[in-house]
Amino acid sequence: MWNEAPFQSVGLIGFIAGLGLFLFGMLQLENAIRTLSSHSFRRFLRRTTSNPLTSMLSGTVITMVVQSSSMVGLMVLALVGAGVIPLFNAIGVVMGSNLGTTFTGWIVTTIGFKLNLSALAVPLMGLGALVAVALNKREHGKSWGLLAFGLGLLLFGLDGMKSSIEQLAQQVDLQMLKGYPLIVYMGFGVVFTALIQSSSATMMITLSALHAGIVDLPAAAALVIGADMGTTSTMALGSFQGSRIKKQVALAQIIFNLVTDLIALMLLRQILWVVENQLQITDPLYSLVAFHSLFNLLGIALFTPFLKAFSRKIESFFKTDDEDVSEYINNVPVTMVDEAMLAIKKESHRLILQSLELNLRNLKLEPASMRMPQRILDGLQDVFPSRFSFNERYEAIKKLEGEILEYAGDLQKNELTPMQGNYLHNLLSSVRHAVYAVKSLKDVRENFMSFRHAENALLRDFIQRLISPERHFYSDFCGLFVAEHEPAFVDEEVERLIEENRTLHKQFESDLFKRGLLEGIDETEASTLLNVNRELRASNHNLLKALQLRMP
Repeated sequence: MWNEAPFQSVGLIGFIAGLGLFLFGMLQLENAIRTLSSHSFRRFLRRTTSNPLTSMLSGTVITMVVQSSSMVGLMVLALVGAGVIPLFNAIGVVMGSNLGTTFTGWIVTTIGFKLNLSALAVPLMGLGALVAVALNKREHGKSWGLLAFGLGLLLFGLDGMKSSIEQLAQQVDLQMLKGYPLIVYMGFGVVFTALIQSSSATMMITLSALHAGIVDLPAAAALVIGADMGTTSTMALGSFQGSRIKKQVALAQIIFNLVTDLIALMLLRQILWVVENQLQITDPLYSLVAFHSLFNLLGIALFTPFLKAFSRKIESFFKTDDEDVSEYINNVPVTMVDEAMLAIKKESHRLILQSLELNLRNLKLEPASMRMPQRILDGLQDVFPSRFSFNERYEAIKKLEGEILEYAGDLQKNELTPMQGNYLHNLLSSVRHAVYAVKSLKDVRENFMSFRHAENALLRDFIQRLISPERHFYSDFCGLFVAEHEPAFVDEEVERLIEENRTLHKQFESDLFKRGLLEGIDETEASTLLNVNRELRASNHNLLKALQLRMP
């Protein structure tokens, strides 16, 4: 039976107050760690995600340190969105982050239940608040103060939850809670975690209930499984209106957690038997956190051999919207400066590839018949939706240029280093040169078409002589574009090609004056050919400058 007055005045209010303080303390802790460490951890992620195994390990380690799978998820979305890591490695990080979150349970079980550190809570809060106020204008120092304040508040809230739930245990007829199937406890864990958006809080409540004797170990284990599933709601909600890659990462996390959690529910008693009999962990609190770690480890072991195949399947969902011209910058917040710079570099690469495709289309040069790297041939096939007309492709390039410029404008609201500022300027100049390269040939497109079908054979011959050297030019350009070369080598090759381009077009002018005007080309046709020659030379020159300016 319920003893309502004490429950309402002490247990319920104390529990809710403790939960609120715990969640707010966790938020302050996460914000402080994000300010102090996010740049270092993002750099660590970039360096340690070269393959699925190291991706999972780095996801585990970083989540253990920052104690926030949501923060790690944000980093992953930024890196995969910027094209720094492929999708299958991003999925590996997310899987590792699931295991990393179980470390919270180990810490709180030891600190909050096995050691009496609640007396440190108030001094930590006071000292942290004092440091945060004193160093309010110094972001780094203020963050250290908020970190101490958040830790103290977390401990204070946890102690409040633990004390309140112990009082509730004395007022609840435990017989009323017995007999429910484990799936009900799991469902409660899913819903509660989705509502409060914190699996750590659900874990703390479950540990408190287990410590107070309100639930037994199997029921607590089912609640933890539910919390593991409920935590996917954070990324699912965040990706609902997001880009394709965000939806893919969220879907991968949901599938991984769903499969892992269903297996954990089916094997719940067997896993607990391993914890208690094979690992010799008899303390219920430690048994619960060991169970949490073990079933997540089991899920990782089951998915790892099929990770690349799994990611390829995920990539088939949420195809790119034809209206969405950007592929990288829409995935990376401008506050993450390093990743934003990488996203602009990747986007500029796409824009140059689009310009290349449109110029080849304009010149009627078939890429497959030319000496081009396979990476270029593959990229040219997918750079535009196949149904796009020539004009729609040109408008897509212009739109992408506008989105890059707008994104770069927002990025410059951050404090950029001189090196970052200079490189951003070069990337934007690269984008402008690529657009100029397309515009130059677009302006004479009608001339190409009319001269190709001219009745005068001499006109057809001259336009063919103008276009033929472009096969060699674009082959050389593509070789430089996709290969990894030192900037000095690229500069040297670009200058060589610029000089070749200048010489060829001067030779064409000379031949036109010496032969064309004498053999039947009238002044209007000659003037148009000179203009086409000039625009072709300008287009090639701008493409080369776009390539050169992309180099760091």
